[in-house]
Amino acid sequence: MMTPGGDTTIGMIECLDGEVGYWDARLNAAYAERMAIAKDQDSDTLGLRSAAASIEDSLRNMQRSWIIFRDASCLYEQAQWMGGTGGGPATQACHMHETARQALKLEGWWGQ
Repeated sequence: MMTPGGDTTIGMIECLDGEVGYWDARLNAAYAERMAIAKDQDSDTLGLRSAAASIEDSLRNMQRSWIIFRDASCLYEQAQWMGGTGGGPATQACHMHETARQALKLEGWWGQ
């Protein structure tokens, strides 16, 4: 937002959109890596005839639930602007923060 025009609503949204794209790519890569690991772990567990829940299914359900949470959280953020022009940048900033947080979690930086 430090570029010319970056202080406009459109400028802020464009800047934040680039950041969302960066974090979304990291999130997708981390999710794919975690999913591959989960499949291997489930395969190992299956051989043991364990009653443990599927890690792959749990990961998929967690991610789907997270998307619902992220969207609801960012809609709440937008609603606080009561239709004002700041709602767009606020929503993008929320998407950026939530996506970054989830990417870092899946990469293993949080929760260990």
